[in-house]
Amino acid sequence: MRVLSALLLVSAVTASVRGHTNFTAEPPPVKTVLKSSFHLYHEGRVFEETCAVVPFRSETLHRCAYNHSDPLVLIIHGWTMNGLMEPWLFDLASALKVRLERVNVLISDWRKLALQPYPIAAKNSRQVGRDVAALLKWLEEVAQLSMDDVHLIGYSLGAHVAGFAGSHFRGLRKVGRITGLDPAGPHFEGLPAFDRLSPDDAQFVDAIHTFTGSSIVPGVGIKQSVAHVDFYPNGGSFQPGCKMLDIYSNVFQYGLQGVPKTIKCAHERAVKLFTDSLINASQPIIGYRCRDDSAFSRGLCLDCKQQRCNTLGFAVRRERSGRSAKGLFLRTAPQPPYRVFHYQIRVLLKNLIEPLEASLYVTLDGTGGESPELPIILHQESGALKSFSSLLAVPWDLGRLRSVRLVWRGDLVWSSWMRRVRNIMSWNSSDRDTELSVWRIRIKSGETQEKGWFCGVSAGGSRLRISEEQEFTRCRIKHQNTNSSASTQSVY
Repeated sequence: MRVLSALLLVSAVTASVRGHTNFTAEPPPVKTVLKSSFHLYHEGRVFEETCAVVPFRSETLHRCAYNHSDPLVLIIHGWTMNGLMEPWLFDLASALKVRLERVNVLISDWRKLALQPYPIAAKNSRQVGRDVAALLKWLEEVAQLSMDDVHLIGYSLGAHVAGFAGSHFRGLRKVGRITGLDPAGPHFEGLPAFDRLSPDDAQFVDAIHTFTGSSIVPGVGIKQSVAHVDFYPNGGSFQPGCKMLDIYSNVFQYGLQGVPKTIKCAHERAVKLFTDSLINASQPIIGYRCRDDSAFSRGLCLDCKQQRCNTLGFAVRRERSGRSAKGLFLRTAPQPPYRVFHYQIRVLLKNLIEPLEASLYVTLDGTGGESPELPIILHQESGALKSFSSLLAVPWDLGRLRSVRLVWRGDLVWSSWMRRVRNIMSWNSSDRDTELSVWRIRIKSGETQEKGWFCGVSAGGSRLRISEEQEFTRCRIKHQNTNSSASTQSVY
């Protein structure tokens, strides 16, 4: 009995020692459970052709031919109503590979969390941001990835995902760049910086706003500034070529899918503009800093001094300091290539008593060709009763301008007081008797910053009547040179 007790005691002590040894041994590393996946893109337009990079499994980097010495661009999609990978993802990924050549392009797949009612998907975006941050930290450790070489490109909800991911890195480890492509507005508009994409989330943040909507038709993009540099093409509300009235024909043709198809036209334009900046690098799209689109429409903001203009898209000039609430505005074409050329037309009128707005048609002629006939409304400039200006957007480079042609096909918009006086004083006259006395015209190019003055045949001004065309060529003046002999030169 004593022998049995001794054996039991020895057995208990041995078990205790073994248990203690197992307890103090180093536990296996705890791996973060991710709810989204990541896929390396090489080429093609089918998602199944991408290669899955699984965080915390280093062998997948080798299997997918991830290059440790190349920078990383990670594309993050947004909310989805059909669970499909949209074609724009592959267009953008392919353009990045062609433009940069040596680059790792990863696609974030969080469709299971995005294929939810929008409020839930918006809430899930913070979780996906944590997934992206976990991937980056893992690559930082196993692939020696520098955060300076990381560029996150997020579309719609994906833009805020990129912001949430970037918020996990601070100080010298900040992510190099985040690009927000029409960042989502619902559930994010007006929130503090830590609850959405903000300039704090990377060394440099740029955003392109294309569908913020209006008071009549609400948009799905965020309107407020969320970046160091915020671009608002065509005012950021709607985009040329995207017609909201198409929603009826799209619903008839595609059913309920016709609604997102209509919305996506303007919403995805941000993606297409960025992709275009990669493909058509020789045709940069320039944005101009302005207080709002109304001022830009009057041509008042085509100034590139003191870095007031910047290049939209991949080649944007990085501005990390001196943040301004003012965005950058521009016009684009309805189809790629999207670049247009911006001109300010400033018309000086004579003998004008009362403020007005006039609807005119303008044609510019230059060494590079002739513009289409463009409709404009001359807006009276503040503090200058006789000076009116407007913005012209021309599809191609006109070169050095040679002439300006004006046609007045509409009526004037006078003040109510002047309209009453005009009706009393000229009750027996026709509209054809009405005329504008144009003294000079100044044209300024946004892209070249060149200014030129244009005059009519008479030095005292040209009379413009309804349905009549007047041509203005570069003004010539005479001055005395040092030898007191007359010479002629163009006025700029």
